Amino acid sequence: MKNEVLNKKLLDLYSYVGLRNIILDIFKLFQYLESTNEKINIPRITRGYQVRYEQIMPISNSAIEDFILIKEISKIKNDYYRKRLFSKITVSLKKLNELELDVFHYAFYENKNEYDIAKVINWGHKKVRQVRKSACIKFLSSLGLDNQCLKKDVRIKVLA
Repeated sequence: MKNEVLNKKLLDLYSYVGLRNIILDIFKLFQYLESTNEKINIPRITRGYQVRYEQIMPISNSAIEDFILIKEISKIKNDYYRKRLFSKITVSLKKLNELELDVFHYAFYENKNEYDIAKVINWGHKKVRQVRKSACIKFLSSLGLDNQCLKKDVRIKVLA
């Protein structure tokens, strides 16, 4: 099966605002780590759409459902935990296809809005919105954080 953009039915299950807020928290964590350690290398997306993180270490396949940003800050000052966290983020970024990586890069690394991204990649802003949401869902689901972003009515149906 190709790594395609998620279908509209699946995209509609998630709140983009919730997805975006969690990803922005992760990027705030990056900024915090950069300010406390000049030697830090965050995962990045190259011009060739490859995800790079120079200090990869093997990680287990377990999800990080217990990931709580404030709790993790104290741990990630430790080199081992920082490398482990960035390795998980790198693996999550590698789950995205080329178009999703491109849109994710512009949206979160360069803080561009959907209209600016549409101009750069020559797609309509509605398609950009769909691709951006798909990338966010794939990224957070790989980290085990996507369930926090399900729309409330979907959570009720799942619990029933």
